[in-house]
Amino acid sequence: MRKLRVLIVNCYSDNNRGARGNPLFVPQSIAPLALAGAFARECCELQVHCEFRQGPLDELKRLAWAQLLVLTGLNSALDRMKQLCAYAKSLNPGVVVVAGGPLARVLPQLCARYFDIVLSGDVESLAEMVAGMYGPEMRAAAVTPRLDLGPRWHPVGYAEASRNCNFACSFCSMTAEGRPYQSLALAQVRAQLEQLQGKQCVMFLDQNFFGGARCDVEARMELLREFVDAGHIKGWAALVTSDFFAKDDWLQRARRSGCIGFFSGVESMDDAQLRHYQKKQNLQLPGAQRIERCLSAGMTFHYGLIFDPRERRVAAMRSEVEAIASNPALTLPSFISLAIPLLGTPMFRRLVAEHALLPHLKLRDMDGRSLLTESLDPVDEVCQLLAEMDFCMIDTTRARRHAWGLWRRYRGTLPARALLSALSPDLACLLPRFSTASREAHLGAGAARRTHYGPSEPLGTLYQPRIPLEARYQAFFEPTRVTDAQGELHADMQADLGSSVSTEMPVQILIERQRLPAMIRG
Repeated sequence: MRKLRVLIVNCYSDNNRGARGNPLFVPQSIAPLALAGAFARECCELQVHCEFRQGPLDELKRLAWAQLLVLTGLNSALDRMKQLCAYAKSLNPGVVVVAGGPLARVLPQLCARYFDIVLSGDVESLAEMVAGMYGPEMRAAAVTPRLDLGPRWHPVGYAEASRNCNFACSFCSMTAEGRPYQSLALAQVRAQLEQLQGKQCVMFLDQNFFGGARCDVEARMELLREFVDAGHIKGWAALVTSDFFAKDDWLQRARRSGCIGFFSGVESMDDAQLRHYQKKQNLQLPGAQRIERCLSAGMTFHYGLIFDPRERRVAAMRSEVEAIASNPALTLPSFISLAIPLLGTPMFRRLVAEHALLPHLKLRDMDGRSLLTESLDPVDEVCQLLAEMDFCMIDTTRARRHAWGLWRRYRGTLPARALLSALSPDLACLLPRFSTASREAHLGAGAARRTHYGPSEPLGTLYQPRIPLEARYQAFFEPTRVTDAQGELHADMQADLGSSVSTEMPVQILIERQRLPAMIRG
């Protein structure tokens, strides 16, 4: 029996074709490996590509090779998904292109214009579709992420123990989707850990590792302790919400089970801003106290800061970062981002209702580095701040001083791996050419420079087709518009994001409304 040829791509919205990947960056996406778990190993030939880790997929022969192309990506990656679909269809008209992930859930009707199949569910819905189209033998008996397809050389492996989140922050895509929190069975977690034996650290990419029943959290930690004590893995890390740090008992449990550290959404040190973000869980304990409590317990702490120029002054944001950089008891933020009004979120709907979005916005502008709204400060001042965010707004002198102070304070508290992880934001400031900020810094004069102002942001070279295309596929290289010339919600968004339309559509309806090419089973 001939094997089904499947290419899975996690798309990323780079500006230019020559952008390099970020193979060393932590964390990486588990999405392509999770999707690969839907296919039977003995019946399918799989290739996976992550554009964030490996850079833009430029080997068009791989698109021509595939019989089934599975695309996913974050909100701003829709244009890239469209581009790869156009290439694949032009090179191999018989290919079936499936789109899934957050975009398929929030823009199902728009996505249906471009892709053969739009799946709004999790990886299990992909397995369902594969069995229905190609035969049950093509579906994996147990849908488990194919972690063996990830880079074996990297010391960090990735897993998931739950899905979705039990909180509803105003800017989060999970809030827009509105799906309930789901703990995975412990056997599923064990199956992933068994694939990751030998890793220095297993990082759980859950939206909230601490969500759900507390007995489930305890069971996960006991399982991890078993693997660490047996020497199968060296340690673990996870994403947790701020309520995890309210009681020292949970920190001690985590440390005993081999935890190296956490990522948690601090977002801001200002309580008023946290209330604006509806981050009620962050008000239980001040951000600085959470960070110091975690570090003092022997585990690293990573976090991000978010800036909303409609609610806060540039000077206030600079002062907050300077205060953190002058305090060696705190780690530096791992990233600083603009507050992104992701499609369908309460923040997005509020801005649309208030007519606060700028005109001529493109979906790819929603990357945390482009001004999308009105602002309290002059536009050029805000855009200058956005340009500096790539380097966390901290100069090398301040980063060097902070790194020295952090090392002296915690060298006797943090294990070597955790201490190195805690210092990584400082190192990113000191060695920017190795950070995500340099992803496109090496490009030549032909690369358009960013303006960081949404309406004038350049499209970049990826929007220029590499091969001749039929007229129907040329439209796939047009940017997806969010607002029109008046700053109102663009017509292309109305069907999915109009107030009377639900973003939830059953998987089977989405499949039935497509025009699929004739398929031969087996």
